[in-house]
Amino acid sequence: MTKRPLALGNRPARTRGELKNLVRFRVGETCYAFEVANVEEVVHPGTITALPHMAASVSGVFDHRGRVTPIVDLRARLGLEALATNRHAKWILMRTEVGLVGFSVDRVLDVVGTPDALLPPPHVGPEAHDQVIRGVAHLLDELIFVLDETKLAGIVANLQLPDAVV
Repeated sequence: MTKRPLALGNRPARTRGELKNLVRFRVGETCYAFEVANVEEVVHPGTITALPHMAASVSGVFDHRGRVTPIVDLRARLGLEALATNRHAKWILMRTEVGLVGFSVDRVLDVVGTPDALLPPPHVGPEAHDQVIRGVAHLLDELIFVLDETKLAGIVANLQLPDAVV
């Protein structure tokens, strides 16, 4: 007799080998994550060059190893008030469909694996916030909102940047 995973309530059944690795971080009081597969690096914030006529949630660009990389402020992008940079703040550099983009976060927590499939995103709050949530994971009695880096990076899609700093 073959044992099959048991589905409880609305949660999908767990199956072996379906581990999704997530980089967990905080923006405000909420726990978010990116799938680790698209993370290039986590770095300390550096010097930003502001660009005119950019959206309020784009802090500017910086030179990352010879590549001009835009930085998206997730606090602003998610509709939160600006916060003075603290020693825990980090930039998560992500490979997206529009190229390398950095996302500023309040604090990087850890890398975790979740064996569950992502739950569908909720439809609450501002529409712009809902559209950037890929799904929700549940870990240790906390909900983790997994963000879609390409949708978040869409704000810099038309930004014309050189491939390298000369």
